[in-house]
Amino acid sequence: MRLTFIFLICLPLLSYAGGETDPPGARSAGMANAGLNFKDIWSIYHNQAGLGYIEGPTASIFYENKFLVSKFAYAGFAGAMPLGGGTIGLSYTNFGYGAYNEGKVGLAYGMKLSRRFAVGVQLNYHNLSINTDGYGSKGALSADVGFRLEVGDKVSLAAHISNPTRTKLTDFADERIPTVLRFGVAYEISDDLMATGEVEKDIDMNPVFRGGFEYQPAEILFLRVGASSNPGLFAFGFGLNLDAFKVDLSTSYHNVLGYSPQISLTYAPGKK
Repeated sequence: MRLTFIFLICLPLLSYAGGETDPPGARSAGMANAGLNFKDIWSIYHNQAGLGYIEGPTASIFYENKFLVSKFAYAGFAGAMPLGGGTIGLSYTNFGYGAYNEGKVGLAYGMKLSRRFAVGVQLNYHNLSINTDGYGSKGALSADVGFRLEVGDKVSLAAHISNPTRTKLTDFADERIPTVLRFGVAYEISDDLMATGEVEKDIDMNPVFRGGFEYQPAEILFLRVGASSNPGLFAFGFGLNLDAFKVDLSTSYHNVLGYSPQISLTYAPGKK
């Protein structure tokens, strides 16, 4: 009971510090979560329009230990498969432990409407469970929608909104699932260096600015670095492209709460 009480007291601080709702994936985490313009399996968490670029079956898993506290585990998996003119995806994420737990299931679809323009949508089911006296569990539905536009061969723009309907999760304190707007740009400086930046606005909080770089010094190796504001976070990581398997490792650093390491694995048979 005492641990649960401490957790609930600290939860607003954790949310403000980056929060359990950060889009997962060690690739984006290494760039301070500036992944809005991705066009791989991790798009299912950032901007479902990126799913439209996936050409074969793909699966991924991730695990993050927020601030190196065992009770603050964040984990999940995703899968995607081309279907019709686009790609369908299914994802699941979970944050917390036995006494406090947040789960989310998402069903997404992304497709390219032209060579340079893609759109995506997702339906989510959220479940919040507090297993102490006087509390219980609550579920709610929300939706996401986004687009990605390539402006020439080097620059892409993307926008995304989560929960545009402001779905209510509980009646207590009129608690609602966050409504979050994101806009970002990515620039391929060269064949082996990409810069990306974005702004995020939760309608109930101050805006967040984030950006990062991804550098590929060798065919199998990717190096990443990034930073974000509100609060200030620094992030870094690397990835290995091992034919059908991709392994990504990263960590972010908060100057008060410390490190949040993350690992993710991706499997795309037949893709390199």
